[in-house]
Amino acid sequence: MQPYLIVSILVLIMVIVVALIVIAASMKKANVKTDLANRERRPRGYWVGSGMSIGVGFGVALGLVMDNLALGIARGAVIGLAFGAALEQRNKEVLRPLSEQEERLQRWGVAAGLLVLLILVGVFAYLFLSRMR
Repeated sequence: MQPYLIVSILVLIMVIVVALIVIAASMKKANVKTDLANRERRPRGYWVGSGMSIGVGFGVALGLVMDNLALGIARGAVIGLAFGAALEQRNKEVLRPLSEQEERLQRWGVAAGLLVLLILVGVFAYLFLSRMR
């Protein structure tokens, strides 16, 4: 079997797993009942996450213009992280601590991300070692 076929199958499986995790998280998030005072307050880390996602979006465009997509994404993430941290400090009186359910979902998200990273490292190590033979 071709190694590229194996990689594409693994990537497809990871995309499906991540999609299922996102769906499960959004379904659980929809069930969260909060009181009126907390609805207008953002959870801790909201601005950092928003800044990074916007920065990565701009980084993709920057990377395409510079013909180096990876470097553009990295630069965009760093710039977005800086803006997100600044906004987090500016709006710290409006932030609320994470609820138990949000913390649990955050832990599951980190675990899923580490699992995907571990799978990718294993696939790339396999490809690298198979090319050296």
